[in-house]
Amino acid sequence: MSSTPKAPSRAIAEETEKSGARSAILLAAVLLLVAVFSVMFGLQTLVWFNAKRWASQDPWLADTPQPLPAATSAPPDAAPLAAGKNGKNAKPPQLKAYDYEFTAPWPGNVKTVPASSSVQFQFDSGQVVVFFDPESQVDIVRQMKSGETTQYQQFQNVFGDQAPDTNYALYQTVYSASPAQISPFMHSQDALRTNVLLLWKLSFGFDAQPGIHSFELGKNRGFEFGDVTTGRPVALRVFDERDAQFRFVFSAMGGASGKFTQDDINVAVQSLQSVPILER
Repeated sequence: MSSTPKAPSRAIAEETEKSGARSAILLAAVLLLVAVFSVMFGLQTLVWFNAKRWASQDPWLADTPQPLPAATSAPPDAAPLAAGKNGKNAKPPQLKAYDYEFTAPWPGNVKTVPASSSVQFQFDSGQVVVFFDPESQVDIVRQMKSGETTQYQQFQNVFGDQAPDTNYALYQTVYSASPAQISPFMHSQDALRTNVLLLWKLSFGFDAQPGIHSFELGKNRGFEFGDVTTGRPVALRVFDERDAQFRFVFSAMGGASGKFTQDDINVAVQSLQSVPILER
């Protein structure tokens, strides 16, 4: 009996050996590509993944300041005048607290209700304005630049020579950060910078929702949180020409006949100023 030829089995073995070698080379190439990608884009990918996760938990993180439409209200000095004694016109009343004042957006009686760190102005028609103590607002830029906080080094690493010199500029930069700005393929330093800005944005939070707008009204500028058209409270961070920070909340009591509009807010914010020393 003749033996079975061994040539085909040897050929199969050689082919299997070659196939294994090709698989090993392919696997090594894939591992090399993964290693190169991890070195070049691993950090950015991790930042991108975290940003997506944060955005899913806090969707407002994607909101960035949008300019408010141009004001349609008249400047405070030109606001409609109320009838005074003998039928003569009188200036709109000035609401005063903490050595600051602003024009009342609505006519009628106002009840002033002080609190530990704010003052409420309640109008007969149902609108309410909360004005917070300016002394309770932290001067973040001064503290960070002076090295008084542990965030100083982080502040320098993020901004370097381009560090904002005002609180308004800092808030503008932080609130303008968005998860959409992060890509796995961006420069690692840019990814780290945006990551820190998003963390600060989360810590700053939003005073009201939905949406955030930026505005400039006379000498005052800042950010408005919320949507006036919803009838829900609207909050503002205002910065004057000296970069002092102020906070407002505008709302209306449930069932009240009076509502508030963007023009009402503009009148109050644009007229905000320090009370003259002789009137304090």
